[in-house]
Amino acid sequence: MKNKTTLYVIGLGPGHRDYILPKAMKCLTNVSAIVGFSRAMESIDFIDNNKIIIKSLKDLKDLYENGEYESLGIIASGDPCYYGITNYIKSTISKDVKVVPGISSFQYLASKLALPWQNAYVGSMHGREEDFLDIVKEHKLSFWLVDNKFTPQTLCKSLVENNIRGKAYVGANLSYEYEQIFKGNIEEVAKGEFSHLSVLVIERD
Repeated sequence: MKNKTTLYVIGLGPGHRDYILPKAMKCLTNVSAIVGFSRAMESIDFIDNNKIIIKSLKDLKDLYENGEYESLGIIASGDPCYYGITNYIKSTISKDVKVVPGISSFQYLASKLALPWQNAYVGSMHGREEDFLDIVKEHKLSFWLVDNKFTPQTLCKSLVENNIRGKAYVGANLSYEYEQIFKGNIEEVAKGEFSHLSVLVIERD
């Protein structure tokens, strides 16, 4: 028997409620239950609806297969179609999913820097490895998601060691009151300490 639960993947943007799209707000209010990890759930503490905190993606799969709810709103930070949960859901749970987009951390940081980024390379070192050095050499402007292995300072150290110079920007806790945006050069970031939950922007000379 086909599962009749309608799945929505709802992008929350960078985090603060001011940057959640009206369409997402409406969807969060109307679904039978909102599903997500605790950190994302904290971003919507003002939404009055049934909320289910999960600890693993398997919990999400089990919840869907139980078929208890008419609709589930699965929340995700940023835009859920960029290295987000959408791919997992389509490949593991159901290909029939409706996505409500969110403002990505790249979009948000570019706007705070007033930095046009139509020609930028966008990549992720979060849980994966890309040819970081070669890509930076090939693109004057690049945006990167980082992690606890490839931190902003680690990546910039590798640029310094390879004689690559330019501007560097780091954004952490974007959109929140304790937001931090550093504007400097590659050498300064290489010597600094930055959160692994950051966005790194390289503007090569």
